[in-house]
Amino acid sequence: MKRGFCRLLTVGLCSFGAWPSAAEEAPPAPEPDAPAASFDDLPSPRQADTRYSAYSVPGSTWAFGLGALGIGGGDAFAKLGAAYGFGSGFELGVNLAHLGVGLFNVTAAWHFIDTRHFDLGLRAGVWYGRGEWFWTAQGLVERIVSNLDVLSVPIALTGTVPIERWAQLDLGVQYTYAQLYGSGADSPDSSPFTDAELGQRQFFFRPVARWFASDNTALELSAKLPVNTVVALKSSSPEVPFSDTWAVEGGLRSRLVPDVFGSLRLHYGRVSSALYGAQLYPSFELEMRF
Repeated sequence: MKRGFCRLLTVGLCSFGAWPSAAEEAPPAPEPDAPAASFDDLPSPRQADTRYSAYSVPGSTWAFGLGALGIGGGDAFAKLGAAYGFGSGFELGVNLAHLGVGLFNVTAAWHFIDTRHFDLGLRAGVWYGRGEWFWTAQGLVERIVSNLDVLSVPIALTGTVPIERWAQLDLGVQYTYAQLYGSGADSPDSSPFTDAELGQRQFFFRPVARWFASDNTALELSAKLPVNTVVALKSSSPEVPFSDTWAVEGGLRSRLVPDVFGSLRLHYGRVSSALYGAQLYPSFELEMRF
């Protein structure tokens, strides 16, 4: 009987130990992280659009851009751009097409905060325009612009947040210092420099939303929201109302083949009307990286 009691006690203890208490239940398995953008996806930093974002051209990479009918600043009139990424987020670029319309510009960028959930970049440039070199101007416009020189220095700080693999938000804040020179610098008459907003001192915000419809295609929507804008005449600075300076832009960016990207954009704003005679106007750009 003693032996049977010991067997019963052993079976009971084993059975008791086989049932875990509520406090000892195993924790649920952690959910797997959402897959990050791969090296070859448009959302990845190497493939990402540097326009209106915190990103810069990747290190040891050349980027060449060909475009036309752009709106404002470095995209105005035409684009034949070349940029090089030096690594550590540094980039230096120039738009050679502007030399044909009396403009010289150089830009520099620094992507100095690079994390999985937030990026921050600084972009600055120097634009110099000489009216006597603006060979495309004719008639009254030629007489106005030939007496003008312009200096423009834009500085932009942009934050980028990849919300999901298929969505990204950007917010830029920019201040542009500008000054008009020459005998026509006190005239309120319109000129190609002021039409392209190169002759304006301006502080504005630029929110951007991007939706990656596939690994090769992105839809983009942005707005330019000026807080203050003045024309940088020689002896006065008349203010320009918000209704004349705000603008919106929608675009499609697609990777055509590896490291070749095409963009088609539609712009709406008074600056489009001043440059091209219509408030709603398209532009295009082709970019190659290697």
